[in-house]
Amino acid sequence: MKVESRDSVSLKPAELDEFGQLLASVGLPITDEQLDHQIEHFPLVVLAQEEADLLGFMFGSLERIGGTPAILWGLGASRRSKIAPATLKALTGELARRAAISFPDEDVLVGARLAQPAVYAMLQLYANCVPRPGYTPNGEERAWGRRLAKRFGSEAHYDDRAFRIRVAGRKVPVVPVLDASPIKATGGAKVVELVGTHDPTKGEAMIAFGWAIAEHLEAGVYAAG
Repeated sequence: MKVESRDSVSLKPAELDEFGQLLASVGLPITDEQLDHQIEHFPLVVLAQEEADLLGFMFGSLERIGGTPAILWGLGASRRSKIAPATLKALTGELARRAAISFPDEDVLVGARLAQPAVYAMLQLYANCVPRPGYTPNGEERAWGRRLAKRFGSEAHYDDRAFRIRVAGRKVPVVPVLDASPIKATGGAKVVELVGTHDPTKGEAMIAFGWAIAEHLEAGVYAAG
């Protein structure tokens, strides 16, 4: 598997068409306008390929939110295959690798919009995930949820106590989550219960985050491979 990250503005129309086909195959029919929105709001894209075949992709960002370094997982998906878990780990791990270079000696927030327990299970690799089973988030953690909701453009539909996005209306846009529908629920029964059931095609998702510890970033704990 070859994994590369580059500027999202470098994506060609044929690559975007391939992204759209992959998303449709996993039940996440994103419009061309939403893909363009991801390019505008997430400066990086990570691609996993095997020879000429696209295995998966993810938009992302390394930035500072209120001065705090952050890794953001944007829209992404993996092709349905037995290596889907490894593909998604490689995509997120590439951003962690870049963060170790961009934010040396700093703990880094890692935030995502998600709909399946498998994505939350990947976040569990990071410290102090919020929300988490059996834990009541404090005011600062709820504030981080609101900051992420605003950054993702979902603040108007966000419940900061449930960490949920729920869009109402007749024409509900698909929430551009990091999709893990090809992967069976992972993380255990408590994680499955915490994440619950979300349908991004009906405007539903969860916002969750954790912390990449500086020493672990430097040691490559979160990186692919």
